[in-house]
Amino acid sequence: MASRPVLVTGAGSGIGAALATRLVGAGLQVIGVDRAAEMPEGVEPICCDLTDPQALAVAVDQLRSRFPRLEGLAHVAGVPGTADAATVLAVNWLAPRRLTEALLDSLEGGAIVSVASLAGHHPEYADQVAELAELADEDLQGWAQREGLTGPRAYDLSKKLLIHHGKVLAARLLPRGVRSNTISPGPVHTPILGDFQSSMNGSVERSEHLVGRHASADEIAAPAAFLLSDEASWINGVDLVADGGLIASRTAPTPGSPS
Repeated sequence: MASRPVLVTGAGSGIGAALATRLVGAGLQVIGVDRAAEMPEGVEPICCDLTDPQALAVAVDQLRSRFPRLEGLAHVAGVPGTADAATVLAVNWLAPRRLTEALLDSLEGGAIVSVASLAGHHPEYADQVAELAELADEDLQGWAQREGLTGPRAYDLSKKLLIHHGKVLAARLLPRGVRSNTISPGPVHTPILGDFQSSMNGSVERSEHLVGRHASADEIAAPAAFLLSDEASWINGVDLVADGGLIASRTAPTPGSPS
């Protein structure tokens, strides 16, 4: 990577903190955007509530004035399906989209990485995702309200939108030399793991039974750091599944069964 800074949302805890720590350890300048004031050592904090468009606009102004050139943008901040649908969509989808658009002029070259989820691979809304991804913030929130979207369903949809958008950005930003990829983890040991256990109808526990354990935050931060780096210069428009073999354990034929 070059010496320009990397911006990490959600850098105050979980995967975001693990990624920020990795990048600082690699000698990079890291800007952390989070509601929390406390960040890993070496991270330059910008406090922002991603549910608040005005607060996000203020944060963007700070970023543009203090850091006119960025090497990378990592969208890691997220809320689980225990939150209401409007909050889930605001943090997990609308804020990353808004932040990306606002900072694109700072990203000549470099990379964007968004942390999605295996939940984004669920089939619901698959035939609508392209259309929903184009809706303005207030139009999407209005649609979600009319649809009666619950927090868990909003979570799945928000991650599906991130995956879709990651591929769209990859194609759109080719002339600028900016790469865009996403990562879809299975369950991860973070401070909000309990929220996922209570909102995902037993799938978190079943995942642990199949794989043997959950991922650590650093096991997701490691591939995120790789995708941000020059080592991944020919990886673009990819959703990297990081699930410890969970999907394989569900879908691979058992020994002796017909192939």
